[in-house]
Formats: sequence, C-alpha cells, structure tokens
Amino acid sequence: MEDAEVVAEAPRLFAIVQEDAEDGWVAAWGMDFGDGTAEVTGPEGGPGLRISTTSAERALWYFAIDKTARARLVWVDGEEVVRERQSVT
Repeated sequence: MEDAEVVAEAPRLFAIVQEDAEDGWVAAWGMDFGDGTAEVTGPEGGPGLRISTTSAERALWYFAIDKTARARLVWVDGEEVVRERQSVT
C-alpha cells in the first residue's frame, strides 16, 4: 500500500469546542471515518467520555444540550484548522 493511499483512507480529525461568555475549551476530540461512523472521546482520553455516532455533526448535537455554552465543530487537517461554519447554540 502506498503512503498516499493510507492518507486517502485516514479519518478526518475534529474537535468539539465549547465557549461561554468568558472562555473556550476543547470538550472532545473525534474521528469521522466518512462511512457513516464517527468516534468521540474526551479531551484527556481515558475511560471517561466515549461516543459512537454517525457523523461529526451528530456528535456536535450531543454537546449542544448544554445551554450554558455554545458548541462548535472544528475540523483539523494536519497542522491547519479547516474553517467550516458549524455551530450550535
């Protein structure tokens, strides 16, 4: 398998960021596999938060339940952030 093929098959990395009036933080990290599955874990890893869902956008919905903070989806591509307007308040 060529390196380019591995890169083409790699899941997309994303963060769920929550922000209130004073601060912002990474609430979760996730991988979207592009086949209708996404896996999400807490920012520290470990046995705490684990979500299996159908997409990064669906994972964002779980964090939008907290009405004290705005949740948004941030796609990470290598060392760059891919700006896509996707947020839930």
